[in-house]
Amino acid sequence: MRPRVRNLRALLIALPVLLGPMAARGGAPEPSNRSQHAGESPSAAVTTPPTEVLAELPRLQAIAFPEPDPAARKELDRILDRLGAEDERSRTDARNAIAEVTPSIVPAVRQRVQELRGSLNREEATRVLEAARKGGRKAKQGKDEGKGKAPEGHKGKTHKDKDKDDDSDDGDWLDFLLANPHPKDRAWRDLVDLYAMTRMLTAVGSTPAVREMVQLYAHFGDLVRIDLQRQVRKLRDKAVPALIEARQHDAKSVQKWANKELDALGRAIPGEAVASNDTQILADVLRAYGRTRDVDAARVILSFCNSDRVQLRDAARESLVAIGEPAIWQIRDQYLGLTGEKPPRAWLWDRIARELFGLYDRQRHAEIHRLMDEGVAAAGAGKVVEAADAFDKVLVRAPLFERRAEMVPVYVDRARQLEDGHRVDALGMMRKALRLDPKGERARSLEAEIACLEGEISVEQGVPDRTAFERALALDPGHERARKGLASLEDVAVERKSNIQRYAGAAGIAVAALVAMLLLLRRRPERAPPDAPAPST
Repeated sequence: MRPRVRNLRALLIALPVLLGPMAARGGAPEPSNRSQHAGESPSAAVTTPPTEVLAELPRLQAIAFPEPDPAARKELDRILDRLGAEDERSRTDARNAIAEVTPSIVPAVRQRVQELRGSLNREEATRVLEAARKGGRKAKQGKDEGKGKAPEGHKGKTHKDKDKDDDSDDGDWLDFLLANPHPKDRAWRDLVDLYAMTRMLTAVGSTPAVREMVQLYAHFGDLVRIDLQRQVRKLRDKAVPALIEARQHDAKSVQKWANKELDALGRAIPGEAVASNDTQILADVLRAYGRTRDVDAARVILSFCNSDRVQLRDAARESLVAIGEPAIWQIRDQYLGLTGEKPPRAWLWDRIARELFGLYDRQRHAEIHRLMDEGVAAAGAGKVVEAADAFDKVLVRAPLFERRAEMVPVYVDRARQLEDGHRVDALGMMRKALRLDPKGERARSLEAEIACLEGEISVEQGVPDRTAFERALALDPGHERARKGLASLEDVAVERKSNIQRYAGAAGIAVAALVAMLLLLRRRPERAPPDAPAPST
């Protein structure tokens, strides 16, 4: 019995030890692969090797409507008050000031428009506007007849041409109102304010400004329709992003108007809308398609997702993410075209997009490093021009490239080559070198070179700036060219002073001679006494 008891006791002691790890794991074996992604099957998680960590997808920010700056609101009120003044001079000055407003005026205009919505009498405003238009047309016809031109009319034109007539049958409505002033008429003042603010938004010409123009149509309808479409067509490509967004406006009339204006501008389809050379406009167009979740634009957007320009690349990716799931087939096709393989069916659209952006970034980084190596090799062979060209391509693709400090010597050498006959270009190269490494060991000497070049350019342009040479010497006391440039200016000053003294002496002599001549002229010669009569005999 005792051996059995001892064996049972040993078994009872060992059992908790054997069962401990199993109990700690809840009685289940550990998974063999912890890198399983959401949406993947367990078998795929086991067989798929772990990949690098993918970047998060960018998000498209909502449109911001900042509060108006008090100074901008004050400036807006000042211009509008002068437009409604009694004297013509004030109205003319205010009319000219409209073209000089800055983008900060846009939030102030938005706030002022909200106030105007409550005060404007539509019936009275329509009456005042029609009277001003008739007066303007009559004055215009009188001028045309005076110049021998035939008056324009609507005769023989169809209803289909009505919009064209609206655009061309008279002149600027704001000018018509100002030419027939009624400062004490509230409807006249409100109309002047309304059309003046439209001109301000046109003068700014940004996407936020055009958004406010769209809202003007939503608020005031046909009272501003014709005038707005004239302003939009003046802006051309600048108006496209906001018009794309307006196609999803809450008001059906605004959607219809936006589509019509895009068609008139030749920017109705995505392939046409991106036909702009302005980077900011193009980025706004791409984001506009994202905000409207336009699936038809997905392929065009994808073509910019690997752009060399950061601004366009970011805008395209944000837009594609905003469209999201509806663009999955275009994203899958793009992945297939890039890799030659279809993405796994278990991958959702966001996983494919992340993989696609990661592939783009790796390809672009490989190209950047290749160009960087080419530039370094060219610099080592003494080919400064080729090296600078290669580095320029790197900076276009990656302005914040981590190895940009290595480019500084090449740009400095290139500037040295240009100093003799192309100092302005040399100055640009020096400034670029400083921007690449503004806190490096050579930063102070680069600042001295820049100041010296600025001084030399000022001498070439005939407006010598001695402070530039003095600044160069303060940064680098041993800068020989700056010292010579400053000395040459001092020699010129001494010579100029000597010439002035010489000219002053000559002028003094001339003045003394002139005085002497005047004195001689004033002296009259004494008359000789008459001859004595002969004695009589």
